[in-house]
Amino acid sequence: MKKNVYKVQLFYGFPVEQDNNGKYFCSNDQVKLSVWRTGKHSTGHFQQIGQLFLTENNFFVVILKVEDINFNKRHAYTPLARFLNKKIDDSELNRLRKLLV
Repeated sequence: MKKNVYKVQLFYGFPVEQDNNGKYFCSNDQVKLSVWRTGKHSTGHFQQIGQLFLTENNFFVVILKVEDINFNKRHAYTPLARFLNKKIDDSELNRLRKLLV
């Protein structure tokens, strides 16, 4: 890769909230799928579908789909702030995956 060029990925997901038990969930089935990208200053690493990341506005988003994009197309998407070492439980992940179809 050229200098100052880094791998860029798109992350599709829904915003989530935390309940009183500490579990993350999507509160609205009609919520719009959002798309974010890795940025030069994004911290952490993507590990798996169902993982959470934090936006620059401190919203939690669950990752449901990932794809690579060309570096020169990155400006069409908002960068995420950081990946978290947290994930949603499998039942909630399966429910949200059905909303993608």
